[in-house]
Amino acid sequence: MILKNAKIVLINEIIEKGWIDVEGNLIKSVNKGVTNQEGYDLQGLIIMPGFIECHVHGGYGHDFEEGTITGFDEFAKKIAQEGVTKFCQGTVTGSVEKVTKLMEVYGEYMTNHNKGAKALQIGAHLEGPFISHEFKGAHEEALLIKPDIKVMQQFIDASKNNIRIVTYAPELQDGSFTTFLLKNKIIPSMGHSAASFEQVTTEVGRGANHFTHLHNGMSRYEHRKPGMVNAGLFYDEILCELITDGIHNHPDTVREAYKIKGPDHLCIITDAMIAKGLADGPYKLGDLDVIKKGQTVTLLNGTLAGAGATYDFNVRNMYQFTKCSLIDLIKMTSINVAKQLGIYDQTGSIQPNKLADLVVVDNDLNVKMTISEGEIAYNNL
Repeated sequence: MILKNAKIVLINEIIEKGWIDVEGNLIKSVNKGVTNQEGYDLQGLIIMPGFIECHVHGGYGHDFEEGTITGFDEFAKKIAQEGVTKFCQGTVTGSVEKVTKLMEVYGEYMTNHNKGAKALQIGAHLEGPFISHEFKGAHEEALLIKPDIKVMQQFIDASKNNIRIVTYAPELQDGSFTTFLLKNKIIPSMGHSAASFEQVTTEVGRGANHFTHLHNGMSRYEHRKPGMVNAGLFYDEILCELITDGIHNHPDTVREAYKIKGPDHLCIITDAMIAKGLADGPYKLGDLDVIKKGQTVTLLNGTLAGAGATYDFNVRNMYQFTKCSLIDLIKMTSINVAKQLGIYDQTGSIQPNKLADLVVVDNDLNVKMTISEGEIAYNNL
């Protein structure tokens, strides 16, 4: 496959006019200039690394709690239209029995169905039940439990070792849970937590370096009693997820996070749920009733409950809010999270011999084509 007459965003430069040769599932070459070879003439469109989303629950009528092979498959096909080529699908808090059964189906999906012309799963993001009551957000309080290694091992076994991120409240454990996750090559992500700055510092010392949706569901930024937000902004070691829909975080808050953390320490997420892409109205988030209105999803009491925005919408917002360069943008959409998930040697940037995970966008960052491991997963050229 030849993609020609395109602007190509690389890790340290932008090729204003160039072409990419894709052979099989890999990028064979990245070239400046023009070629007479047959292929897709992109007429000046932009090629970026495929977007990698590490925190999305669902959309288009499907989510993790549906718990079917078909549901996982259909969502993977749909999310490709957002420019996503790799993703971690998130759970919401459920009973131990329910989550175990969901993980069994997920393990089957990952083993036998996670392939083809669609966005591909990297692994599950377990959001709950190991979170705090105080900052539970849209999670069922009665089902919350303290971080439990035995329960976590049960989830890992059921998933066939396909859990990659776990959101947890660090103040609810003595460090053994964090150590257990790291030994199992699972990212411990601090979130939905009342942790203090000092407690986060302790976790960083243990090797934890990820925050679940900065600002949302965590102890606030305070000058006399510094909490998680203070620590997340302070520590360069921490990669902070950031929801940039303009609802979960005001544009000025996004700009502030970008200025303090810089493009090397943020990753754009949606936290989107089942109602993304569907009409306004009532839906379910796990066992909880929610209402979608526009791109806002809330519990009946008004608490934000996941999100309704697409990944490309959030990317456009980040670009507009911060006025960042395209090179800095791909750090926050692809490079940083690929490094965090340990897959940067395979994907996350446009380089020869890496997987052909690519998204083609126009100058306004509207998605025109998504290529997942060399296969066209979405085409709107």
